[in-house]
Amino acid sequence: MSMPSFPPCGADMTKDEALTMIIASIAMEELALSHIVNAEGEKLQYVLGTLPGSHGPCASTQEILAVNKSAAALLDTVMQSQMLLKGKLEKALEASGCKPVPEPPCPCPPGHPCEPPCDGPSCRRKSVIHLVSRCDGFAWDDGYLLSWKCQGQQGCGIRQNEENPALVELDPGKTYGLNYTINVRGPYRGESAGAVCVKLTPGDAFSDVLPLYFSVRGLRCEPLTLHYSTVLFPQVCPSPCAGLSLLLDYGGSLFVEQASLNIFEI
Repeated sequence: MSMPSFPPCGADMTKDEALTMIIASIAMEELALSHIVNAEGEKLQYVLGTLPGSHGPCASTQEILAVNKSAAALLDTVMQSQMLLKGKLEKALEASGCKPVPEPPCPCPPGHPCEPPCDGPSCRRKSVIHLVSRCDGFAWDDGYLLSWKCQGQQGCGIRQNEENPALVELDPGKTYGLNYTINVRGPYRGESAGAVCVKLTPGDAFSDVLPLYFSVRGLRCEPLTLHYSTVLFPQVCPSPCAGLSLLLDYGGSLFVEQASLNIFEI
């Protein structure tokens, strides 16, 4: 990818030329972010041994968790950069006298969330959803799913189930990136451990997803931040619809201070 050429500082430019250069720079930044996200996906594939043409040694559980933590931190930065670029583009369009074209409503039939997305304009866009916990400081019991409320959404390939706020519905024929952050605290239960599982229904819709294992040793002193990032790869013959939720596998309850979940189509 070559870098764009910009005129020297102080060059005589019209307003339209300057705005065109600003919008071009935004497009180049978006392209760079797409390469970063793709590289993170390939890194996770390599660690899990699913990257085509790769025959490296099998990674240990600790190495997989370390890569997950690194990818989650980087994807958080990418999401923040996306918000900044969105604001920058809106300001550039506003300065040019043009208003952003409103996104047309999704023509997918309401009440049929499990049917494959139609071919309408908004369905052809890459789907993204940002979810947060429905409240702060609640108890998350062993074997229960984490409930969400939607903070932002684009496209209709990813949908929150209206009847079950713990369930996110996906198009099983596509590849998705997923990352979540959950801040938890005690009660402390000795040297016990637990796991947060990505539960997929049906289980054959996507490739297997490893749980995030954690130790509660540090909960005696301060809250624990659980960071996780992965890629969901579709199976060869997927089911017509798929559901995703987060399940706690622990010998008791954890208090969730804050939680967020991001899912985006790759």
